[in-house]
Amino acid sequence: MEIRDTAPDDVPAIATVARESWHAAYDDLLGAETVDATVEEWYDTESLRAEIREVAAADGTCFLVADDDGVVGFANAGPARDWESDPDGPDAFFSRLYVAPEHWGGGVGSELTAHVVRRLRAAGHERVWLEVFDGNDRGRGFYESLGFERIGSVTESFDGTEVTTLHLAAPLSRLVETTPSVE
Repeated sequence: MEIRDTAPDDVPAIATVARESWHAAYDDLLGAETVDATVEEWYDTESLRAEIREVAAADGTCFLVADDDGVVGFANAGPARDWESDPDGPDAFFSRLYVAPEHWGGGVGSELTAHVVRRLRAAGHERVWLEVFDGNDRGRGFYESLGFERIGSVTESFDGTEVTTLHLAAPLSRLVETTPSVE
């Protein structure tokens, strides 16, 4: 498996991984129709291509894919978007980590996370935060096993379904120690 920067040609595969993983993780929480609508909005082909171009041009950001004879996962991170007003808050945001369900538990998420945290650290970031649905036991457990801790939460509505989104954070130095080393 190779972890590499995302290319515009990866967009259809990224959207497929997003759809499959969202359905596997969130159908019971949000419902299949809401998942479909969310994925259609958030993983629109043109929007994703534009985002990949923006990430490639921006300092301190990364959009990576795990390629194992095709894209089996992806991750995206960069400067924090919501904590700028808090000088003690996290300075980086881990916005996406998704793995095709048939690869869950196989180390793909750990490898992607290892690369992301090292990229963020190399860019001068010290602390990273992320969001995970409280009802996503697998995702929450994964992040907590790496050393992420709860720093807040928000309740929001997805097509009429109220869900709690947890905010988790960790120092990048700890994450470098708890994730696989990368070459």
